[in-house]
Amino acid sequence: MSARPILFPIVLVFASILCAGQTKATCDHWTFFKTFSASGINGWNTVVGSATESGGTTGLPPVSGYIRWANGGVQKYKFPGATETRFYKRNAAGVTVGDVDFNHGLIVTGSSATTIDYPGAPQTILTGINKWNSMVGTYQYNDDADFGPEWTGFKMWKNGTFTPIDAPGAINTNPTSINDTGIVVGWYESSAEAVPFAADPSHGFVFANGVYKTVSYPNAFRTSLNDINTAGVIVGSWGDSVGNVGGFLVVNGKFKDVLTPSSASTAVNGINDNGYVTGTSSAGSFIAHCQ
Repeated sequence: MSARPILFPIVLVFASILCAGQTKATCDHWTFFKTFSASGINGWNTVVGSATESGGTTGLPPVSGYIRWANGGVQKYKFPGATETRFYKRNAAGVTVGDVDFNHGLIVTGSSATTIDYPGAPQTILTGINKWNSMVGTYQYNDDADFGPEWTGFKMWKNGTFTPIDAPGAINTNPTSINDTGIVVGWYESSAEAVPFAADPSHGFVFANGVYKTVSYPNAFRTSLNDINTAGVIVGSWGDSVGNVGGFLVVNGKFKDVLTPSSASTAVNGINDNGYVTGTSSAGSFIAHCQ
């Protein structure tokens, strides 16, 4: 059986906000748009993401990658011959990573596009890139009869070699970002908490200097760390067991909730070195400056 990984920060269903008593982030310079779901922002405030389109002839709705420039202009991208193209992160040099049909990692630089496959893996996704063109992603390593497809992570160096990223005791490890100092963040599901044919809790992780640290939003069923900037400020998303969701910053180890001006729930998916964040909310995708 081949199936897609749960890309938690991208597919959140928005509901009412769970008040967990966290500090609220101070955010301004809000900009909203509904062209696509935002998943990353680089140092030039260029936002990347994807959107499901209408039509299609394969039985699956087509998905296109999108780039939104700082001046508000939007560019759509479809990998040749693909039904689904997704963008997740983009570095300051304009290199964008994502996937093609959830089967191949994708690297787009200008008009050039390259697909990447982890050796021997049936499905590969690239989710993060830093200024050194070091990338992180995830690949399917197993297909379990009870738990379904299982995924683990990797770092791909600029020279194309791979290093495993596998949180201790995890059944699924999903890196989402690597910053310019080499720190990786993401989320994982523990084998000790996994239940056959059921949704499993997830935890955020930080991987630095060969050491994994678990980061969980208070009282959340699922936590995903979605991006980290050079200063070490992390953004992420949480969800509880009944559908409440939210987004946050982690600054010096402290959670700060990110709420829109109308207090809409959010998923915060990207942050750059200038403190601008991007993500999705029940009011649409957004860009804001948060601290």
